[in-house]
Amino acid sequence: MEQYATQWRISNDIWDIWHSAEFYPQGLNDQFAKVAVWASAPRDGHYPDADMLPLGYLGPAPGWGAPRWTRLTHDEQRTFLTLWGIFRSPLMMGGDLPHNDAWTTSLLTNREFLDVDQHARNTRVAVTSDKDVVWTSKPENGAGNYLAIFNRSEQAQTLHYSWTQLGIPEGVYRLRDLWQHKDLGPAKEITVTLAPHASVLYRARP
Repeated sequence: MEQYATQWRISNDIWDIWHSAEFYPQGLNDQFAKVAVWASAPRDGHYPDADMLPLGYLGPAPGWGAPRWTRLTHDEQRTFLTLWGIFRSPLMMGGDLPHNDAWTTSLLTNREFLDVDQHARNTRVAVTSDKDVVWTSKPENGAGNYLAIFNRSEQAQTLHYSWTQLGIPEGVYRLRDLWQHKDLGPAKEITVTLAPHASVLYRARP
C-alpha cells in the first residue's frame, strides 16, 4: 500500500460503541484484532488509518444515529485514544469541536499522549487475548519504552507482567503515567488494576 498512498483505511466505520455484532458500524473492542494485523506498518509518511475519533458532541448530523454526546464512557474514550496512539493511527476528530467540553479538549490536547502517536517507532503487540492486550513502542528521542495496557473484559482486572513478557530487558524502570502526567516511581515489573474497558499509557525509562 505504501507505494500508492500515504494513508489508507483498514476497517469499516467505527462509532461510539464498545462492540457490534453487525458489519456496520463497528465498535472499539472490534478494532483490537484489526490494528494488530497492521502493527508494523506505520512508517514516517505512510499510515494505516483506524478511522475517526467519535468523541465529544457527535452532531449536528452524525453519519450514524441521531445527534448526541458520545456514548463511550470516560474509560472507553481514553482506551480509544490509547489504542489509536500506540498504533500510530492518524487522529481525525469525528465530533463537533465548537461543542467540546473540558474533558474532550483535555484528551485531544494531551501532549504526552500525542508524542506516542507522532514520535514513536518499533510498534509491536506484546500480549493479546480476549481479556487483555499490551502494546509497546519506543520513543524517537530518549531511552525506554511506551506501554499501553488494556482491559478488554467486562470485569475489573489486576494485570501483572514481567518486563521480559513484554519483550523488554529485565531491570528497574521509572514509570510515568502519560494520561495523568504523573511519575509513578521505579518498578521491577508491571502490576495495574483496571476497570472494565479501561487502559493505561506509560513511559518506562531505565
